[in-house]
Order: sequence, then C-alpha cells, then structure tokens
Amino acid sequence: MKSGSKWSTVVDYFLILSAIIGVGFASGKEIYVFFYSFEGASILGLISFALLYLYLFFIIDYIKHKLSLNSYNEFNTLLFGKFCKITNIVMLVNFTITSAGMLAGADYLFETFFNIGHKIPSTILSLILLFLLLGGIEKIKIVSNVIIPIMIATIIINSLVNITPQNVNLTITTQNGFMAVYYGLLFGVNNFVAALPVFFQTNLNKKSKIFVILSICLIILLNILVLSSNKFSTDMPMFEVSKNVSSSFYYIYFGTLILALFSTLMICANNTQDILFKDKRSIFTSLVVVILNLIISQVGYAFIVQYLYVLSGIISAIYIIVMIILILIKLITYKHKKTTNNNDD
Repeated sequence: MKSGSKWSTVVDYFLILSAIIGVGFASGKEIYVFFYSFEGASILGLISFALLYLYLFFIIDYIKHKLSLNSYNEFNTLLFGKFCKITNIVMLVNFTITSAGMLAGADYLFETFFNIGHKIPSTILSLILLFLLLGGIEKIKIVSNVIIPIMIATIIINSLVNITPQNVNLTITTQNGFMAVYYGLLFGVNNFVAALPVFFQTNLNKKSKIFVILSICLIILLNILVLSSNKFSTDMPMFEVSKNVSSSFYYIYFGTLILALFSTLMICANNTQDILFKDKRSIFTSLVVVILNLIISQVGYAFIVQYLYVLSGIISAIYIIVMIILILIKLITYKHKKTTNNNDD
C-alpha cells in the first residue's frame, strides 16, 4: 500500500470519527444517558452498540459497492424511490436540529462560564463554518484531522486521571441488562444517522472500519469508568471532573468541548447542504445553511435539548429501521436476479 493511500485511510478514519464522536462524548452527557445509569450492565449495552455498528458498516459497504453507489443522494434515491423527497425532508430536520443545537450550545457554554452573551460565539462559529462549507468535504476532512486527535487525547487524559478502580461497580442484573442493550442500540442508531452521508465520501477497508468501532467503544468505556468513579452535579460530568486534573486542564477541556461541538456542527451542516443542494455548492447555498441553523438556534439550548433532540432521536430510530428493511429487500432482490441470470446462462 502506498503512503498516499495510508494517509487517505487516516483522513477518512478521523472524518468518520468526527461524524460519530461529538460534544456528547466530550461532555459525558450522552454516555450518562445511554450507558452509565445501567452500572455494570452498560458493558452489555456497549457490546450491543459495537455489534450494531459492525452490521451497519458491513451492509452499507456491501450495497455501496454491489450497486455502484457514489453518494448518499444516490443511495437515498435507490432505496426510497419516489419517497426519497420525503426522507430528504426527514433527514434535513434531523441535521438542522443538531446543527442549531450545537450553535445554541456554544452560546450556552460561553455565557455560563465566561459571561459572554449576545450570540457572539454562535456567530463566530457560523462564519468559520461558512468558509469550510465553501471548501467542501476536503476542507472538512482537514479540519476533522486536527480536531479529533485533540479531542481523543484530552478525553483519554481526563479519563485516566479520574478513574478510581475501587469505585467501579460491574454487577449486572437481568433487568438492567435488557435496558442497557436497548439503550446501547438506540445510542448507535442516533449517532449512525449523522455519519451515514459521510460513509459515501470515505473508502475505509474492513480493518479500518473495525478500528473505528473499537476506538469509539474505548472512549465510551473510559467515560463509563469515570462516571462510576466520581460524583458530579452538572449536565457535563466529564467537563466537571476535568478540574481534578489541574486548573489549566479545566480550560483546555473547555476548548475540547468547543472543538467537539464544532465537529458535530461541521458534519451536520455539510450533510444539510448536500441534501438540499446536492453538488451545487456556492456562497448562496452555504449562506442558506448557515443562516437557517442560526435562526433555529435562537430558540435556546434548553428548548432544543428538551424537545427538538427528542424529535431528532425518534426520527433517527424510524429512519434506520425502515432503511435496514429496505436494504434487505434490495439485497434479496439483487441476489435473486443474479441467480436467475446465472441459471439462464
């Protein structure tokens, strides 16, 4: 394998991580909701999540190559046929909610910790985002290759310092086990939707895809162990416990939260632009996406998290279930046609 292809693999690896790992990982909020409350049974949820991703990665990769699909829009059109416009609207709602939530989250963070209001943070992030959207996926890949390694490094450092082994409870009960598996699968579905359009812009081999899954599982596991080892009172437990490392690391971790937030914003805004305008990128199309996100973010972070994120989660779950059913139908039809053609020959 040439060095260029190796570098391309690294770039694609961090791009997919950027699509899946966001502010929920860095803050610990998602891990708390989907894993931590089940104590030791969270390991079962984590295993379920990993198996789900192995299956989803395989089936998307298989249909992508067998049916020669080059983009998410082609995949969507093939899968949903005349209903593809409806699914586009559904996905647009999902990505727009997430993007607006990230902008509102930036305003919330800066106002809470630095008393900086007047929507200054979200406006600055939107201007940076506009520049990246104009550059397309290649610029986004470059930025994700800077952001994600920093995120992973700070999360791992924060975790290793704050894990207290004697406080970790690995007792698994039947009831907790069932619910942990359910929530682990739900977590996987929610995060997979954001990454789906990105999969058609990357070319990772099977080993690299498995490494992506293992990387995500490692970060989740570390977060679970940190949550088990510490008491916390905010909605951002990993950020709260970062004070235990050092006062300077606390501010470094704040920067990590902003990077995580921007990573999610960047991917979702790119997906929105691709669905809305396909390959027609321009200053106008980028402005439409940025302004749309800014307008919706004005409803506030609390409202988006409490109401719109719930809507986004329901949309994700329904979309993935329907998608998997239709993919299986397509694959069965494809194999049947292939068998029939071979018999005719």
